[in-house]
Amino acid sequence: MQRLFLPAWNWRAVRTVFCLAMIVGVWGGCTAFNPAFVNLLGGNVATSLATIPNPPGHVVVAFVNNAEIDESLVNLVKDGLDLSATELANLHPRIRLRIRITFVDGTFQTVEMISGSRNFVDASFNAESIPDLNQNDLTNVVVQCDVARVELEPGSNVEVFVPVGLQGFQLVTVNTSGGATSTTFQPRLAFPPQFRALAVDDVDADGNIVLRRNVDVRDQLTATTNVVCGSVVAINMNGVLSVPFQIDASQPSFDQDDAQTVASIGGRYEFRVTVR
Repeated sequence: MQRLFLPAWNWRAVRTVFCLAMIVGVWGGCTAFNPAFVNLLGGNVATSLATIPNPPGHVVVAFVNNAEIDESLVNLVKDGLDLSATELANLHPRIRLRIRITFVDGTFQTVEMISGSRNFVDASFNAESIPDLNQNDLTNVVVQCDVARVELEPGSNVEVFVPVGLQGFQLVTVNTSGGATSTTFQPRLAFPPQFRALAVDDVDADGNIVLRRNVDVRDQLTATTNVVCGSVVAINMNGVLSVPFQIDASQPSFDQDDAQTVASIGGRYEFRVTVR
């Protein structure tokens, strides 16, 4: 039996959006959850307009992006963008993740969710050259009951969009006049704005951090099981998008041989899953 997804963000389902906002925002009661004219998403996530009655039961899966953008990065990019003061105050990193929802009969659906500011990109780069940046703005779905498990799609990553180009440098020895030598940083690697996979810290057998990356082991996205009908599963993300200014204080740059700095590119985040 094919499962149906109801994207609660669709403008035709204003009542659904209001209810979801109440549930996720204040966890208030919304008993008249009745998505009337909505887009139904099947297994291939293709849309079709349909009218359905109030479903016998539902589970809401929502992605709540509370992450911020480091001030130095905002100051670097904002002057080249046409953003209002309100838009600047409400900037969030562009985050992409794929969620698998498995039902008790073993069938499952995978939904890609993207949240955050789509227009925060260094103006010197052509945003149109990054087609997946604005692929969608799906942040929540409603599924029929009998949900056994909600988790990050196995083998996939949570990705953050780094909105600026990064220049990697390497410390090299060069010959100078008189036969002497000196060491200097020279440019080596260059990365355009792109989505970057967030990595979990490397730890030893005792759980001690060996290499600090983007997410603490205790803060990574974990699976939620045996979800009760009528629940809202909220995936909450906090943190700060940041890039190093290690070699050039005015431009994003890093020593490519500095493992700690390279591992930290993209910022630091934590995930909390709440079920109400």
